[in-house]
Amino acid sequence: MAYAGYSKLKALIVDDFDSFRMTVSKMLQDFGVRDIHSATSGSEALRLCRQNAYDLILCDHNLGKGKTGEQVLEDLRHHNILDSSTLFILISAESSRSVVMAAYDYEPDEYLAKPVTTRSLQRRLDRLMIRRQKMTPIHRAIKAGQIDIAIALCRKEITAEGRCATQCQKLLGELYLNEEDLDAAEAHYREVLEHRPLDWAMLGMARVKRARDDRLGAEQWLEQTLQEHPWYMQAYDLQAQLCREQSAPERLQKVLEEAVQVSPLSIRRQQQLGDTALENNDMATAAQAYRKAVRLGENSVYDKPEAHLNLARTTASLFQEAPDLAKKLTRDALKSLGDYESRFGKDPELKAQSLLIEAQLFAGQGDKRKAEQLLQESQALLEEGLVLSLDGSLELAKAFRALGQTEGAGELLQELAEAHAGNDEQLQKLDRLLEEPVSLKNRKLVAEINQAGISHHEAGDYQKAIACFDQALGKFPRHIGVRLNLAQALLDKMQAQDLNETDLLKLNETLSFVAETITPQHEQFRRFRQLQDLQQQCERKAKLP
Repeated sequence: MAYAGYSKLKALIVDDFDSFRMTVSKMLQDFGVRDIHSATSGSEALRLCRQNAYDLILCDHNLGKGKTGEQVLEDLRHHNILDSSTLFILISAESSRSVVMAAYDYEPDEYLAKPVTTRSLQRRLDRLMIRRQKMTPIHRAIKAGQIDIAIALCRKEITAEGRCATQCQKLLGELYLNEEDLDAAEAHYREVLEHRPLDWAMLGMARVKRARDDRLGAEQWLEQTLQEHPWYMQAYDLQAQLCREQSAPERLQKVLEEAVQVSPLSIRRQQQLGDTALENNDMATAAQAYRKAVRLGENSVYDKPEAHLNLARTTASLFQEAPDLAKKLTRDALKSLGDYESRFGKDPELKAQSLLIEAQLFAGQGDKRKAEQLLQESQALLEEGLVLSLDGSLELAKAFRALGQTEGAGELLQELAEAHAGNDEQLQKLDRLLEEPVSLKNRKLVAEINQAGISHHEAGDYQKAIACFDQALGKFPRHIGVRLNLAQALLDKMQAQDLNETDLLKLNETLSFVAETITPQHEQFRRFRQLQDLQQQCERKAKLP
């Protein structure tokens, strides 16, 4: 059935190639469209959308320099420029899975692959326009707050098995959930699922269970949804939300890692993965996620200054635990700092932090002279009256440490611990830089994990003991007691079983870290030297033919 109202439409075509814009414009004219505008870039498209109300937008994915088609759509939605009745059609010649997934992830009204023919375009537009025409009274009722009328209209279309029955089924479930009519929502989704395992209906069941505070039921529905529909990104997003509500950062990181593997071009999920991995002290994952987020954010409305600073922060941290990876990321980290002011404006505090992080990066690369110069520049700001926040002070401590000024770092950290005594949330920020955590929360956490490791060790299950100590060090890498426990478990495992190169290497790395930080006055120095002797015996034994 052909749509009869093309002459009343106002359309916008967005593409950086004149030939494609002219071709599509000619097609629309042949359909009867008379009011046609065009844009050659994302910024021009946004300007026109602020000035005009369009019925139809056809936008190419690749618009040359500047925003992509997806970023145009996200900007329109973010600033609430796009009317609910406007149809946004994304067009692309790209066939890579990441681009196709990004296109579907942004949920345009339609996605068309190039080349676009007159017949294929009209067939799609006829269907979309007829659906728009039928759905307009429902959306008008929702906009007016007349939810009962909207529900009645949806039911009428579903009963009649009309062209928009599926769209009305999906919308009806949303309306029930928004109105918190959970019984009606659950009955509706179950009825839909009796016929077909549709992704949105399965997700709807998970949302109903979550609203009923049945978290286990919600998780089971989400797992089932992703088994049936592994590319359905909204299911990952709800999984992530459940993890946040349950304060399960390790599980949250796993969910986000799976999500970005399926759809890697989502800037917000990359940012969330970076933030979560940083919370979990997984600097390697955090740095790589932030690098992707920074690259994706170049023209995105969702670009965040924190992602740029955190890319540099986490990269600097990696020089201690993964120097090869740190070197690969340093160029992007330095660029993110170099572009910071031009992108987000000037701020004395953030300027000082940027200088301190940059100093750590150059120190990690072995350029001590440049690092000291940057440290001096940051200290000049302090002499001018700048008072650093806790985050800035921690960067100063890390810069001292990166340049070998361990005494200065230690004194500063002690001052910060005393200044924030009683504020457990602030003290948690210091814990990663200290030999032992000072916050109540993290002292309890490390004690629990460490004790579990000791119990496994005493039972002779060295592998589980090693896993526990690794978990504790992931959160508190400078904890000498846990490191020595890890070394002991590795040594006992090698004595009870055959020596292997992996365990020996891990032992060497563990004790080398302690050697760089422990002093002869430390209460565990004697134990450290005993473990060093046992380490050397293992190395000699490993070299025997």
